[in-house]
Amino acid sequence: MNCVFISDIHIRTSSDLAAQTFKDFCSHSHTLHADKVFFLGDIFDHLAGDHKEYIKQYDFFFEGIEKLIELDKEVIFLEGNHDFHFSKLFSIFFAGNSRFSKNFRYLKAGESIMLNEKRVYFCHGYEVDYYNNAFKNWYKIYSSKWFYYLITHFFTYSFLQKIAKWASGNSKQRGKKSFDYTRAKERYVEGAYELIKDKKVDGIIAGHTHIFSDHQYPSGEFYYNCGFPQRDRKFLSYKADEFHFISLGES
Repeated sequence: MNCVFISDIHIRTSSDLAAQTFKDFCSHSHTLHADKVFFLGDIFDHLAGDHKEYIKQYDFFFEGIEKLIELDKEVIFLEGNHDFHFSKLFSIFFAGNSRFSKNFRYLKAGESIMLNEKRVYFCHGYEVDYYNNAFKNWYKIYSSKWFYYLITHFFTYSFLQKIAKWASGNSKQRGKKSFDYTRAKERYVEGAYELIKDKKVDGIIAGHTHIFSDHQYPSGEFYYNCGFPQRDRKFLSYKADEFHFISLGES
């Protein structure tokens, strides 16, 4: 079984670098020859709720997913902390496509999968920030049913767009602050190992942190993080029973 994994593309508009990154991934030879295609969350910078306007705003995304399904790929979309509560939009867009129900899965949480007799847990990646209880509490809020009801039935599409614009500007300001990349990577490697023990698996595949990782533990377990594809220009491929990071610039 061949699989490809990507996360944290952070699409904002149909013409930005992130949108092109998504298109490059979907048309890559490794993706086109994969059996399963995993999108591990934060594919969008801000997308929340079942507002139909998103289908028009991001038509290239839904069409890209549809093309993969038509090519008989199994597509797995896992919610991130920037894109969530929009499963109904897929049902609306793919209405009438008989392969949709068979070849597409929308997940709200990570799952385990067997790859070459190895049990691997794939997730968005906030889980590897193992000791960050503040974020875990925030996850409980935004993933709840009442929060879904709020953003879908009380928050309009235009209002959410205004919030997204504000949040993007605030994010840029936060990004200017100093950040200890090395220590953060060490902390996530430690957290991933705790998650490995909790889930009783052989490895973790994640995103979220924006810190690329291909760590192998002395005891044989592993932790792969998809990093930040806009910057790293890489995605994870599982082929011939081995994991490799593949450049988006390669054919």
